Amino acid sequence: MIRGRGRRAVDVEEGESYYVSMTDMMVGVIFIFIIMLSYFALQFSSTTAALTNAKHPETAALLQTAGDLQPRQAQVEIDYKARVLCVPETLLSATGDGPSTEKRCFSFNSLGQATTSLALEEAQRQLMASLDADLRDVGAPVQGDVAGGALSFKAEQLFMAGTAELSPDGARIAGQVAETLARRLPCLSYGGPQTNCNSDQGKLALANVVAQTGFDASTPDGQQAAVLALQRSSGFYRALIAAKPMLSSLRNQPPGAPGSQPILRVASVGQSQEGAGRVGDNQTISIQFAMAQ
Repeated sequence: MIRGRGRRAVDVEEGESYYVSMTDMMVGVIFIFIIMLSYFALQFSSTTAALTNAKHPETAALLQTAGDLQPRQAQVEIDYKARVLCVPETLLSATGDGPSTEKRCFSFNSLGQATTSLALEEAQRQLMASLDADLRDVGAPVQGDVAGGALSFKAEQLFMAGTAELSPDGARIAGQVAETLARRLPCLSYGGPQTNCNSDQGKLALANVVAQTGFDASTPDGQQAAVLALQRSSGFYRALIAAKPMLSSLRNQPPGAPGSQPILRVASVGQSQEGAGRVGDNQTISIQFAMAQ
């Protein structure tokens, strides 16, 4: 009886030893896993910091992937005005293969230029979003997406059929557009009243009133359509100025400065095509906005 109890005690001790060993192994695996996670977290943090704090993020991103850069001596050609860099074709081959007279060219931008370009794009995007929202709030029939930098209207909604005379609805729409332009454009131009303006939002180069039409230049009707398109763009421009005379004083440079021109101008665009419709059909009146560089 006594011996039997002794053997059972030994069995119990061996079982306890087995489970303790498994626990130790699991703790070790978890510890290694934590170390790996910490390593990858530190690597991610350092890489993110390098990219976000770099003066040239694109270059920093390339350097993160280019781990085997090798110094080479070469004559390069740079056009600083066009921002083009050319290197010999042989330089880009590890073995020096390729015609020695061939070149490979790359474009480049300074960080300042890239930042300025993005700022101008953002300024135009905000302007177009504001104009679109204002006009849709008052029920003006703006056509299509304004993301391209233009407010567009069907000519048939503005003018009497076949003429450059604004219809009553057209005159109402012109008044709504003029009101919106007078509210939004002074801060983006010179020569007008400026209140609560953000100095970082840039300036406009122009706001072109454009009539777009299809016409067949070989026919009298086609020639008439081209003339009508210009008359309509001029007519819509005059309606805008009549509704808000201050629009005529807005300029892309300070008054008297070289190259100073009115912001609001007139143009006519058309493409001759065989079998175009009747005079005045499918014409569009747009105001196209362009930010100053």
